[in-house]
Amino acid sequence: MGALRIAARVPRATWLCAALCLLRVSPAAAATDEEKAGARAAATQGLAAYDKQHWAEALDLFTRAESLVHSPVQLLYKARSLVQLGQLVKAREAYLAVTRDETASTSAAVAKAREDAAKEVAQIEPRLANLTVKVEGPGAAEANVDMDGVKVPIALVGVARPADPGQHTLQASANGSAADPQTITLKEGGSTTITLILKPIPGGAPPVVPPPAAEPVAAPPMTTAAAADTNTAAQSSNPLRTASYVSFGVGVAGVAVGTIFALKASSKYKDGNALCDGRDPCELTSGEAAQREQFGKDGDSAKTMSIVGFVVGGVGLAAGTTLFVLSGKKQSEPAHAGVHPWIGLGSAGLSGRF
Repeated sequence: MGALRIAARVPRATWLCAALCLLRVSPAAAATDEEKAGARAAATQGLAAYDKQHWAEALDLFTRAESLVHSPVQLLYKARSLVQLGQLVKAREAYLAVTRDETASTSAAVAKAREDAAKEVAQIEPRLANLTVKVEGPGAAEANVDMDGVKVPIALVGVARPADPGQHTLQASANGSAADPQTITLKEGGSTTITLILKPIPGGAPPVVPPPAAEPVAAPPMTTAAAADTNTAAQSSNPLRTASYVSFGVGVAGVAVGTIFALKASSKYKDGNALCDGRDPCELTSGEAAQREQFGKDGDSAKTMSIVGFVVGGVGLAAGTTLFVLSGKKQSEPAHAGVHPWIGLGSAGLSGRF
């Protein structure tokens, strides 16, 4: 695993001093006296476990202490425990949290923790592997990808991202299809791309495949009656009235689709901006920059679909209103009146004569 070497161990007396400094590192209102005492006890036991090289136990104890009262010192030891367990991605984030800590404490132990974190994170950066997971096959756009039993966010599928060196198992599934699980071994500092191929599951539901974009296609004409019947009972068979109901349905569906994609676009933009939260100026790693760029692209695509949805919805509602009004009037012309709604990529309209 290439265990991280720590140049100097914090003496136990210094550690106990740092533990006592917890009262000054966090706001007094953030924890009760009982929680502060419990955090000291958990951190002290965590240091003992760390000295005995009981890494998992040390990680658990430092995590508990940090959940009660924050201290850069115990967060540093949490990062060191993660390194020893081979969880370099989580360790890197913990180290960075220590270096970016803005507590007002002037404790020597806290200052040393920030200094050590900066040095040690530089040691593990080159060891991180780089992994890109791609999915192909029916339903790939909405597939669920798992890595070692943990779901990979859809936004990260197809994006090169940091990963822990070692053996990992990946699998993907979608509606009615699934990919064979694949086990890979990532080398320290290496880059790997893996493609999961979705195949239909025998006896499963057919996968949902989005239709390809096509040129505007005119819908079959909906002709009016040869002669309008003034009897109100005949309005139930009036084709214009029926067409108005269909147009209203299309309009409502268009508005709904536009709203859904608008919310999705907003979510993607927020996810991208969240990567810079707490960073002034916004300095991103190559992996984070690629992730943010992907969020932007996904947001732009959703925004385009939202605009198309609202346009289709507006046209449908307008057409429905027009047809509904016309259906209530007497028709003086015999036959041949008709309406031709059409929908295309990024545009929609209504043609015909009444």
